[in-house]
Amino acid sequence: MSVTMVQAISGERENESLRRAFTALAREFYEPVYYFIAKQTPGPEDAADITQQVFIKAFKSFERYDPERDFAPWIFTIARRCVADFYRRRKTAVEQLEDTFRDPEPDPHEQTARREGADRLWDLASGLKPKFFQVLLLHYKENFNLEETAQVMGITVTHAKVLLFRARNALKKRLSATDLTGGLLP
Repeated sequence: MSVTMVQAISGERENESLRRAFTALAREFYEPVYYFIAKQTPGPEDAADITQQVFIKAFKSFERYDPERDFAPWIFTIARRCVADFYRRRKTAVEQLEDTFRDPEPDPHEQTARREGADRLWDLASGLKPKFFQVLLLHYKENFNLEETAQVMGITVTHAKVLLFRARNALKKRLSATDLTGGLLP
């Protein structure tokens, strides 16, 4: 067997190994990435398209991924950028995001009150500045710590802390300006 043939065979094995590793990670992170995107897009079709783009981009650049680092911040950074690209392409104001996707609940009767409160809170949060909404999603919905949140958003940890503080205050103001029926008070 020639040297080039041996190199080709070992290259195929490496590619297959990379493909298997990526497939395992993609299966684990597909749903969280989809939900993260769905909370920021007008409809589930857009979220599905963007999620597919995220994993295509991730697969194409997977050989540059450092396995010593966590996969979640890396993939969510790609997702965040794909959402930004989506709105850039559509030239739609990000402030007009709708929360049209609802998470399915295992037993709606038991969790209705809690879910309605959480949905109302996320509805209010979706009206905040896009960076405020994203920092809240990453930190509270995706359970990222401040370092991971900062990494995904491409900012410093201090900036992430400041954004989170300001986002909570802005949400608190919106909450206090909301009447019990769900409408904003004048």
